[in-house]
Amino acid sequence: MTSSTFPPHSSVFKTHIRVVAALTIREMTTRYGRKIGGYFWAILDPVAFIGLMSIVFSSVSHTPPIGRSFMLFYATGYLSFWIYRTLAEQTSTAVKFNKSLLTYPVVTPYDAVLARAALQIVTQFIVCTIIFGGMAFFITPFPSIDFANLMGATIVATGLGFGIGLLNTTLFNLSGLYERIFTIANRPLFLISGVFFLPDSIPTPYRDYLLWNPIVHIIGWFRRAFYPAYRAAYVDETWLISLAFGSTLAGLVLLKIFGTRLRESE
Repeated sequence: MTSSTFPPHSSVFKTHIRVVAALTIREMTTRYGRKIGGYFWAILDPVAFIGLMSIVFSSVSHTPPIGRSFMLFYATGYLSFWIYRTLAEQTSTAVKFNKSLLTYPVVTPYDAVLARAALQIVTQFIVCTIIFGGMAFFITPFPSIDFANLMGATIVATGLGFGIGLLNTTLFNLSGLYERIFTIANRPLFLISGVFFLPDSIPTPYRDYLLWNPIVHIIGWFRRAFYPAYRAAYVDETWLISLAFGSTLAGLVLLKIFGTRLRESE
């Protein structure tokens, strides 16, 4: 058998790039419509939440747990959580959403996952840039930003969200029971991840239990970038990176093993 029997690697790669690009455009028009107003709602949701929380908590307290701006405190907490949550949610349903397209041999489950993840990452970047840029320009100028911590926390939040979503892409399709259990267990995550409080204020041993939640570490790492005096000594960067890498690797392996089954399942 000669090498000409198989298509060149560059040709296969270009085909996947074109497929992912087409799926991304399809995702964009389906989720946001063909008008710029669709993106407006993606921005309005986190802005409305941050504004509401700032108004509510500023009415019962003179200062936030750290710094002087309630809006900045809740923006750093909510958006870092939002990056993880939305990417995990969107990625986990990528195969289910594109099930009809997987009947075409050229479209693989990997393409569907990458397309959804790519669109969500771009959306997150635009939303976070607009929100933090608008806050800095119109409301509360930031004293300084540690871009190393900002990039580190953002990359890990993105990696963990993608990894968990990639795992759930397969596991949700294999077991409806697991999907229900995961959804129920995930509901209180927003309240116990440090969006509204600092883990430093929680007494032991409850703080030790809380720190098993990786999102607590991500939010603490993210807040370091905007609060130079906040050390967040509880943040375990190595553990977070290991979780993000491990979940992504495990998700890729599961998708490889069960890829054919995902194509054929109803």
